[in-house]
Amino acid sequence: MSWIITGTEKYETDPYRSQVSLLLHGDGSNGSTTIVDSSPTPKTVTAFGDAQISTAQSKFGGSSIAFDSSGDYLATTGSPFLTGDFTVEAWVHVATPSSGFVIFESRDMDLTNSGFVFYVRSTSKLTFGAGSPFVATEGTTNLSANSWLHAALVRSSGTVKGYLNGVEQFSVANSFNFTLTSWRVGSSWNAISASSGYIDDLRITKGVARYTSNFTPPTAPFPDI
Repeated sequence: MSWIITGTEKYETDPYRSQVSLLLHGDGSNGSTTIVDSSPTPKTVTAFGDAQISTAQSKFGGSSIAFDSSGDYLATTGSPFLTGDFTVEAWVHVATPSSGFVIFESRDMDLTNSGFVFYVRSTSKLTFGAGSPFVATEGTTNLSANSWLHAALVRSSGTVKGYLNGVEQFSVANSFNFTLTSWRVGSSWNAISASSGYIDDLRITKGVARYTSNFTPPTAPFPDI
């Protein structure tokens, strides 16, 4: 983290800002389906089902993105992750973790080495899934229902780790070439119903493993500068 000070104002900056591929603050008016990507290269994000901005829950900014469990998701087209480092992170608020909840999906089909899914499994644990045959690597801690939790998935030098509120949940070797570009937030590629929930401040950083050991989750929205 770094800062810019201008007169009496102090602004947090992101040293990896240029490598942010997607940044969804979930800000907007209640019921809006306009989801803004605040990354340096803004993408068109399309809301499906009843996915929308909601002021009912938020971690930052007074609103978040709501998913009602009936085929809701956001879709966009991103560049491939390939074999490099990356960080996928978001604040999540899940009504019923044991019903499952997808945070991010880069697959466009089942059983493929070319994409991955980061989700809450029916065991109520954070899970990373990829491969053919599909291999799910899950964490150790059950997610609390109806609570804001920071979830992060990080690949660093061929090792993928998952973190819940800054605490490591799992570690697995993975150097797959993730070439698929159809990204989804809030649902898997086949839009199977899961728990209702909210996502706030989702950020994808490619080429950077932001966390390689336990850390303190952010206490403010991800910076735009």
